[in-house]
Amino acid sequence: MQKRAYAAAVLTALAVVSPVAVAEASTGAASSPARYVWLKACAKADYSVPCGKWMIYRRDGSSTSLPDAQVHQVTASGGVDRESSLQPALSGDGRRVAYFTTAKKLVVRDLVTGKVHPVRGAAAKPPKGLLINDLDTMLSYDGKRLAIDYVQGTLPSKVVDVASGSYYTLPADTSLQGFSGDGSKVMVTATSDQNTTIFSSYDADGEVSSQEVPQVVDGNYPLALADDGRSIAVFIEGRQAALRVYDLASDSVGPPVKLTMPKGERANKLAWQSSDRLLLWTYRNNANGDVIGGGLRTIDVDTGELKKIDSWTLRSGLWIWWLPGE
Repeated sequence: MQKRAYAAAVLTALAVVSPVAVAEASTGAASSPARYVWLKACAKADYSVPCGKWMIYRRDGSSTSLPDAQVHQVTASGGVDRESSLQPALSGDGRRVAYFTTAKKLVVRDLVTGKVHPVRGAAAKPPKGLLINDLDTMLSYDGKRLAIDYVQGTLPSKVVDVASGSYYTLPADTSLQGFSGDGSKVMVTATSDQNTTIFSSYDADGEVSSQEVPQVVDGNYPLALADDGRSIAVFIEGRQAALRVYDLASDSVGPPVKLTMPKGERANKLAWQSSDRLLLWTYRNNANGDVIGGGLRTIDVDTGELKKIDSWTLRSGLWIWWLPGE
C-alpha cells in the first residue's frame, strides 16, 4: 500500500523565502498545536543533506524539537544513511506526532503534554526483512489511531489503536487516503481490472462500502471521508474551484458547491470537522510556483463559504516538511 499516493509533489525542494523569527526550544511539550514538522538542510559539497533535529513549528510562532526522533534512514548493516531522512506524521489537529526514536521504537508523542506513547504489540516493529525506512505512517485527526503502511506494497497495512495496540488490516493492493473525522473508519483507493478507480471505506469490522467511482469524481484531490463511512468530500480544481460530496453507498454525486479560493493558494488536505463543515489545508505559492506558506480554513459544505483559522510562512533552508494529516 502507498498512503501518500495522491499527495502534493512539492515537498523536498528548498523554499526561497525570508526567514521567520521563531523561538527555539528543546522540550517536546508546548500548548500550541503544530503547523508543520520540518527538517533543516545543510550544504555538503555542491548539494544539500538533511541535518539537525526534527522540529515542530507551532501556531504561536515557536519551534520545539523532537529530541529523541530518528532523523536519518538506516541501512541493512545497522548504519545510517546521512543523505536521506525518515518522515514523521502529524495528527490533523496538530497535537500528536508519530515517529521512530533513535532506539528505533515507533512512538506517538503528545505535543501538548510531552507524553510519549509507545506503539505496542505486533504493529510496533517492522515485519521480518523490512527496515524502519520501509514503513510509512498516518495519524487520525485526534492522533489516537495510527495507520502503518509497508511501502513495498506487498503486505496489508495496519490501522492501530495507539492506546491498546490492537489493530485491523487493509488490503495490500489499496492506497490509503485518510481517516474519517472521528478516526473510526479509513478510506482507500484501488484500480480495477478495467483500469477504473475504486473507492472503499473500512473499519475494524471490515469493508463498509465500495464503488467504482464516476469520472466526475475520479482523479480529483484532496478527498475526505465522513464519519458515516459513505460521504466523501471531493475538491474539484480548475478555473472555478468547487466541492462535491460523493455518496459511496448509493454511487451518487451531489451538486457542485462553488469555492472562492484565496489567490495563490491551492488545496492540499481535507477533513470533516462536523456533518456540515470541512477543514481545508492549503499551500501558498509565489509567482514562480514555489511553496512559500499555507493556511487552514473551514468550508461550509452547503454554501462553500471559507473562513480563515490560521496562516503561516514557510521557513527557509528546509530539507523537507509535512503538514498535519499528511
